[in-house]
Amino acid sequence: MFLKKLTENRLVTIVYYSNGAIKTFKGRVYRLNLLEQILSLKDDKQKSFSIRLSGIRHIY
Repeated sequence: MFLKKLTENRLVTIVYYSNGAIKTFKGRVYRLNLLEQILSLKDDKQKSFSIRLSGIRHIY
């Protein structure tokens, strides 16, 4: 149920780990790949970005 809520077309802010550093990304979810465990997002400029589910710390 939690993963289904992510696929709604709304703006989310994600705090995640990347190479040992904490980073933040703000955008809309456009794909959720459960087999590869990757969350794909697009920012307001339509730039694509992917985050591994295991690296996510907080979602707002």
